[in-house]
Amino acid sequence: MARYILNETSYFGVGCREELANEVKARGYKKALLVSDKVLAECGVLGKVKEVLNKAEIAYEEFT
Repeated sequence: MARYILNETSYFGVGCREELANEVKARGYKKALLVSDKVLAECGVLGKVKEVLNKAEIAYEEFT
């Protein structure tokens, strides 16, 4: 039997992106993997997430 936990916490609405850094740090993670499609990267959504991580000095790798 396999058990998968795909999403423990979800945030929706205004300001939810800013909670990302708090979640990463609270869980003790050292680095994030950002997975995005080309359209989200081109329209700036991925860049906004990267801004939050950069501001919080959280390392990440990007896969589009």
